[in-house]
Amino acid sequence: MNKIPLILDCDPGVDDSFALALLAASPQIELLAVTPVEGNVPASRTRRNALGLCQMLGLDCRVAFGAERPLRKAYTRDASAVHGASGVGSLVFPEITRTPDPLPAWEVIYREAVRCGGQLVLLAVGPLTNIATALRLHPDLPRYLKKLCIMGGGTFGNVAASGGRAEFNIWVDPTAAKEVFAQVEVWMVGLDATHASAVTAADFDEMIALCGSGDGALVPRELARFSKQNSLENGCDNHIIHDALAAASVIDPQVVTFERRHITVEDRDGAPNQGETLVSLPDGTHPANCQMAVGVDRARFTAMLKDMCRHYASAAR
Repeated sequence: MNKIPLILDCDPGVDDSFALALLAASPQIELLAVTPVEGNVPASRTRRNALGLCQMLGLDCRVAFGAERPLRKAYTRDASAVHGASGVGSLVFPEITRTPDPLPAWEVIYREAVRCGGQLVLLAVGPLTNIATALRLHPDLPRYLKKLCIMGGGTFGNVAASGGRAEFNIWVDPTAAKEVFAQVEVWMVGLDATHASAVTAADFDEMIALCGSGDGALVPRELARFSKQNSLENGCDNHIIHDALAAASVIDPQVVTFERRHITVEDRDGAPNQGETLVSLPDGTHPANCQMAVGVDRARFTAMLKDMCRHYASAAR
């Protein structure tokens, strides 16, 4: 089997952690690097979480630190209410001995893309600051990418400050998102698809049971426990595992249905809808620059999550 060489750019994040665990469990994926960025929690925590997750999951890949703040907009609000103060819910890391790569995220992204000769899949499930920085420094990066898939955007949002028109990842750094959409064809897994893939309480119960009680499946078990509790008891959207759906779409293209769209991003300071992805059908004036997720096979997705739990439970035996 020819594996898919992949870099995960992320802001861990409970759903980012699910995405990483899902990718690591897949025999189709060769995970080359994890490149944390600011987002769900500040960069100091996303960096620690990336190192801790890779260590707990036994991943032999590069961890290259990325941006600490958006390109232009101030970093004013995290999502710790959804992800917990640490960013990874109830998961507690042992002493972290993993060390970061000496190169910054954008250099690792570019060098791995060149090394892979146009076969690299870049999966970005946080704000797009690292990707935009890589494009600013290396404008030829798109020629070395097989696919750029992101979790972000949609025809509606989840940030109250935008009037519900902007999705969080895009809202955190709308300038980065605008620059990325202008330069690369993006496969966008946004809220239209992720909300249709919501995990039920019964699904979480099955995932927890499949993980068993051993240490091998501790990461997915704790993520599932926290997600169930925070969604059912605290009313957060942890039952929508946004980033894992984007990862699933790379592993199994049948999970998500895409259609071509034209997308730009509102990034003006003071705009009431700052961070909104403005979606339109392509025409002569606005050519398609995005493959947008418009449908999801929820049963197929939840089956992948459960297979992931089986994988870690069996690997520990």
